[in-house]
Amino acid sequence: MQKYSLFAIFALLLISPVAFQSVHATSSTDSWYPGKGLKQGDYFSYNVCWTDWHNCAPLQMNFWIKNETSDGSGWNVVFVAVDGSNTQKGIMTIGKITPDPTSFDPNISDYTGVYRSTVSWLDSFATKDTPKTFDVPAWGRTGSVGGQSVGPVDHEKVTVGAGTFDTYVLGWHKGVDNKIWIDSSVPFPVKAIVYVDVTSGVPPPDYTLELLQMGNSPTEPSFLDVSSTIHKGYSPQCDTPNMEQDSVHDSVTTDSNSMIVEYRYSPSNPHNGCPVEYRIWFEKNSDPSQTYSNTQYDIFTVDDQGKQISSIAQSKGRSSLFAPVGTDDVTTILKGTTPTSHVLIAMLGIGAEGTTPDPTLSGIVKFDIKTQDPFSGFDVSTTGQQNQTTQNNTMTNSTMTNSTTTNSTTVTPMNNTSSNMSMPMKISVSIPKGSTDSNGITYDQKDVSIMPGTTITWTNNDDKPHTITSGSAQAGPDGKFDSGLIQPGQTFSYIFNSTGSYSYFDQPSPWLSGTVTVSTAIPEFPLGSLLIMAIVITLGILFIRINPRLSSVKL
Repeated sequence: MQKYSLFAIFALLLISPVAFQSVHATSSTDSWYPGKGLKQGDYFSYNVCWTDWHNCAPLQMNFWIKNETSDGSGWNVVFVAVDGSNTQKGIMTIGKITPDPTSFDPNISDYTGVYRSTVSWLDSFATKDTPKTFDVPAWGRTGSVGGQSVGPVDHEKVTVGAGTFDTYVLGWHKGVDNKIWIDSSVPFPVKAIVYVDVTSGVPPPDYTLELLQMGNSPTEPSFLDVSSTIHKGYSPQCDTPNMEQDSVHDSVTTDSNSMIVEYRYSPSNPHNGCPVEYRIWFEKNSDPSQTYSNTQYDIFTVDDQGKQISSIAQSKGRSSLFAPVGTDDVTTILKGTTPTSHVLIAMLGIGAEGTTPDPTLSGIVKFDIKTQDPFSGFDVSTTGQQNQTTQNNTMTNSTMTNSTTTNSTTVTPMNNTSSNMSMPMKISVSIPKGSTDSNGITYDQKDVSIMPGTTITWTNNDDKPHTITSGSAQAGPDGKFDSGLIQPGQTFSYIFNSTGSYSYFDQPSPWLSGTVTVSTAIPEFPLGSLLIMAIVITLGILFIRINPRLSSVKL
């Protein structure tokens, strides 16, 4: 017994340093600022969202401190953003006084803006020249009207994907608690939940972040070994939207006089089949400076007879677009007509995302965009609408209501070549709670074999949004299907009509992956398996009959 006790003590001594290596005691007198202690080789991975980036749609940011800039004033950083099925990789340069980006590759410019407004946001309060300690009542005030005092409010241990940290909580309260968890030994916050400052109603998140992993490596970490997604949906000759220098702006009252819809789009004269950006405000008639919260809407293009050509919500696999604070910014591929595209903004109603909205304030605003012909080789009839079903409805006020009654979307496959196959099934796959935070979790049906015509439905049982994308996290999406954003409680269904093998992975949890094999053979009990089962049963019966000790067993 003494031998086993000594062994247990020895084992405990071995694992104790491992168990506690991620816990660092943060003292109230420690000074801190974003970027403190940053050194060459440090790498970080975060789950983040920001309200000005698709209304806080989740994305993953990974970055590695490659080396110092030539003048020694900053760092060259390898930066990767994983945004659903879109992956972008590039180089950004950050400063040493504040870790804000000072330069970056064009393809990651939008994501460096998200980084600035989340990971490095606290450099508005603390910098290398003006560090702060945790024993002072306030670091500063928020920038909103009647800004709140921001300062240390608590001291607690917090567990995130990267481990357990001893942190001070920086925060403030206005309607809800806003919290940012800081470990003084970590250059950036380990966790944050900050809300939009609203005058009424439940505030939506302004930004959230969680540290998934961190470390130091002399070479580029393997999780950064990815390539940027190539945009095959439009010509490289397309103009890039530029709201400041090339846009059209107007404010129009809906046809039902329910509200004012202010909009701006860019470019002012786009090519059909090229990107166009819309910024929209849903304003009150009595005071256009105030907007309606929890607005559900959609943007359509229609033909000269008013029949639908495209829907932005449908192109994203959703029943509607959502503006939690009454404003939104969305970029899509223009699928209209030349020389004029007819655009329709349909305000569907007021209601929380994923619910059926109250249509009392519903209404429509119509306007035209001068449109150039598509570039040669790019067929606008298929651009930006792959895998999506489009209803051929005439767009009138009476038909523009949100008919969705369930929190689900169904995407129809591109090739419907096996519609007469027999024995289709319906299979459910759960996205489990906590899967965003732990790579120890797997799907309940990781790999399946099915008949053509089978529908597989993924249900998001997590408390964070997910995206199901065909392909692999290593090679990237293969374009066969993409769920778009699946909110908690929602489902995504795909009908597998064509034979073959379909790999898929999850965002923001690429360790949740699987393979669907579609075959005309019955997958559950192939002939070989049936023969083996028959032989095993026969041998079992013979064994019982021959063995005298088992002769009393009744068959």
